[in-house]
Amino acid sequence: MNAQKPSRRHRSGPEPPSLRSNLLVLAALLVLLGLSAGSALIPMGAFNEVANLGIAAMKALLVLIFFMRLKTDSPLLRLAAAAGFAWLALLVALSLADPLSRHSLLPPW
Repeated sequence: MNAQKPSRRHRSGPEPPSLRSNLLVLAALLVLLGLSAGSALIPMGAFNEVANLGIAAMKALLVLIFFMRLKTDSPLLRLAAAAGFAWLALLVALSLADPLSRHSLLPPW
């Protein structure tokens, strides 16, 4: 009989990331978590929201690129993820348009 070792190649997609890259991404996510938690303690005025949204966007991009493997996957999947991200950005922009366009009412109403 011909005893062969089973092949460990992945046929369904790209090779899984190495443990080192997963640990580096985890470390980056933990650093960004520390930054977002630390920014809540520093009074920066209106820049707090901008900084926290930027940090959240960086965390989301790290998850999209490395954990969802969009960096090495098919272009169609990248296009679908970009469309979802653009749709989310549009929903956030339209949601912010309402409170930003309101005028404060002076008493008596």
